[in-house]
This record gives sequence, structure tokens and C-alpha cells, in this order.
Amino acid sequence: MAWIVLVVWSWAHDAAAAANAVVDEPARKTPVLYDVDVVVVGGGLSGVGAALGAARSGASTLVIERTGYLGGWLRGAGLGAVLGIRGWRPSLGEGVLRDISQRTVDLGMEFHPDLETVRNRGNLEVVNHEIMAQVFQSLLVESAVQIQFFSTYAGSIVKDSRIEAVLIETPVGRYAVRGKVFIDCTGLATVAAESDAPTKKSPALMGLNAIITGIDHDRFVAYEKSIPKEPSPQLKPWLENKLGYPITSFSSDGGPDNMPFPWDDWLGHEGPLYGEQFRVAVDRGEMPLFLPVGDRGIVGIVEGIRYKKNQTLGGWANPRTYVTGVDPTDPRQLSQAHQKSVEFMFKFVQFLNKYIPGFEKAQITRLGEMTLNRAGRSIDNGYAPSSQDINPPAGKVVSNDDAIAVMQRGAKAGIYEIPYRAMLSEKLDNLLAVGKSSAGGIRFRTHNITVIMGQAAGTAAAVAVQDGVSARQVDIRKVQQRLRDAGVDIPLKPASQNGGSR
Repeated sequence: MAWIVLVVWSWAHDAAAAANAVVDEPARKTPVLYDVDVVVVGGGLSGVGAALGAARSGASTLVIERTGYLGGWLRGAGLGAVLGIRGWRPSLGEGVLRDISQRTVDLGMEFHPDLETVRNRGNLEVVNHEIMAQVFQSLLVESAVQIQFFSTYAGSIVKDSRIEAVLIETPVGRYAVRGKVFIDCTGLATVAAESDAPTKKSPALMGLNAIITGIDHDRFVAYEKSIPKEPSPQLKPWLENKLGYPITSFSSDGGPDNMPFPWDDWLGHEGPLYGEQFRVAVDRGEMPLFLPVGDRGIVGIVEGIRYKKNQTLGGWANPRTYVTGVDPTDPRQLSQAHQKSVEFMFKFVQFLNKYIPGFEKAQITRLGEMTLNRAGRSIDNGYAPSSQDINPPAGKVVSNDDAIAVMQRGAKAGIYEIPYRAMLSEKLDNLLAVGKSSAGGIRFRTHNITVIMGQAAGTAAAVAVQDGVSARQVDIRKVQQRLRDAGVDIPLKPASQNGGSR
């Protein structure tokens, strides 16, 4: 046993030493693969919006994407099968969201009858994740956007507070891409961080999505109807005993009584449906309550089975892991979080096979390609909206003179105008950061918001190029008018005093 301890200690020691070691990379001349007006780094939802915004405003535009598809987490993680939320703004009728919805309907593969039905419903649910990737690609190609797949951002060449070029690693070597304005759509402000711009960290709140099929619909629905609506009264004390601390509450904003994991949600979602069976399985050693990651990380499931039925898959479940306490900017932790998420998900399905009626023959038919971060790192420019800021009470409008999108989280909620300054880097004159990479971080992570923020960033980048000014000096009134002309619902503002963004 002593040699096992020695090997583990040696591995940990070597890992720590390796993490602190550095090497000097030799100087080299790197060939330029593209030279364009606007470079979008990241082909996820924000990147799609940014590319369309820039190209449709007349700028030569390139998207750099590390995978072979567009859409990011919507396809790769399978984390969100819904584009748009009923009663939320931006709506599916705004800007490029309207075009995405129309193209999805036109493909006819998800049985959406027409655009009006989709818009009235308020959400665009897509079960086959390959469809959205094709929708995005077709729209970008039609708008003359160049797409560079299988290319990972590897660094920036910065001079006089401007990015002159970014470096990319492709399967056949390293290349440089020159541009006039760069848009960070990485979801972790990676371009900003690697370009030495100020960034800030926040809890990542990661998750790995799964699709489970082979479910007996009638049998599961009958079981679901038979169970109590509330969890067993013995479940909470059992859980607290296992954890060694009381169940209070969990929030990404923290707090004095904040738990390290949302066990309160676990009781609410998992408790009624299979809490007692889970308790038995854990006590028998058949199922872990959670899996640890590093010193502080926790992997579990808190949102329930998420069972659905549709024409494409029949009865299917869409659970996902929930991961806290992991730094998504640490590649070791990121890799381990994914490994543990995969392990937990397979154990979870084995638990469902044994204990939940209707799931006896169920199996995982798709796992997300990544354990996705909901946040983690964003640019730091002094703008930091709180949860209360972006969720004003009904009837209240939080107005910003440089608004580029209107955010409303439900028909009965107030309105928050997302400001252009949320995307401005404090140090780099020609970098814009969108969605989770923006200074708003996790507040601006939802699908509809990232797409329209991306469209605004692309539009502003094109205006900056055409007017020969920096992204910071762009005429915000011109940007806002172009967005309104493109169907983005933002209020008309009074004439700018100086024509600038601030």
C-alpha cells in the first residue's frame, strides 16, 4: 500500500511542478491565412450573430471555429435544445433570430408548421441538433462569411493597444489571421485574457447534457402519476446526514449560508420523482450521491430526469450534470470535470434502469461533446450588473443610452436595456466581447441574448471599420439605427452629444 501512496504523491507533486514550469517558444515567422475586416473567434450562438451582423453590414468577415460545426453548445453540448423562451426578449421575431427561425421552419425537419406559429409559441425547440448547425452554416455562407473550421485560437499579436492578428492552430499547422476588429465569442473571454486585457472570474456552474432513449412512455407516465408531489420527510435529514451540513440555499452570487452545491434544488426536483429509490441506491453503494472534482468540485444532478415526448424521438429524457467548484480556466480541472460527468451520467442511467418504471431498457444515445461552462471568465471594464439589475420588477425599465438589445426575462418582468459598453475591452481598442465573455458574464448567457448581442457587436465592428475609428469611438446612434433597420427591437435614443459610444 505504501508504494501506491508514493505513486499518487509523486503524480500530484509532478503535476504541481509541471503547472508552474514554463518553456521558451522559439521565434518564428507565421504565414497569414486571412486578412479581413472583422474576425469572429468562436462559432457558437454569439459568433453566428456576430458574423451575420458584420457581414450584412458590409464588412469582410471570418469566423474561427475549433470544431466542424456552428452553434456551440446548442449542438456540441446539446445543452440547450430551445432557441428563445416564451415571453422573453429578445424574441424570435427580432434580428437574425427571425432568420434562424425561418430557415429552421423551411428545412421542415422538426415539424414546425410556419414561422408565425413558432413566433406565437415563443420558442424554437430542436431535437435533432444537426439541424441548427446546418441552419447557421447556410445563413453565414449566403451572407458571404468565410468559415475556418478545425482551428483553435492560440494567441494574439498586440501592438499599441490593438490586436494586429490572432494565431490559430489547425490540423496542418499554425497560421495567423489579420483583422481590423476582433470579436471574442469564446464564452470564456479567452481572446481578451490571452491579449492581456483585464478579465474577472466567476463560478462556472458547468454541466454535461445527455439524451436517453428507449423509454416506455406509458409505463413511466403511469409511475409519475402515482408518486406523491412532495419528497419523503425522511429524505432531507438523510441528505443532511450524508453531507454533514444543513440544507440552506445555493446561489451563483454566493452568500454567508450558501451551500457548495444546489442540494435545495435536488430535493425539489429529484426528491419527489425518485428520492427514496436514490437514497436506497446510495446506501447500498450502487450509486454515488455525487462525485468530487479536485479539492472543491462537485458533480451531481439537480434538475431531474427532464422527460419529454415528440415525433422525432418518441419518449426521451434529457438530464444533465451540474458541476460546481471547478475553475474552467484550469485545463486539468476542466478535463477532470468532464471525466467525472461522463462517469456520473452512466451510473445515473444504470440507477434509472433498476429503480424507475419505464426506464428498464433505457440507454444513453448521445452525450454532449463538452461539459459546458455557464460562466467562468469575462472581460473586466467596471461594468458588473447584478441579478437584481437585470431582473427589474414589472413595469420598470432600466434604460441605457447605448442600448444594443432589450432583455426581459418573462412577460411579467421589467425591462433591462443591455448597453454597448458591456462589450468594450478596457485595454484593447479593437476588441469586442459578447455574451458570457462580455463584462455581463453569466447574466448574458441565454441563447436569445447572445445571438442579438453578437449581431450588435458585428454591426458595430463593421461601422468602426467603415468609419475608420476604434470600437470604442464608434457612433452608437449609427449602430442602433442599423440594428433597428435589421429588426432588433431597441428604443430610439436622443441624438448623441459626441457621436461616440460613451
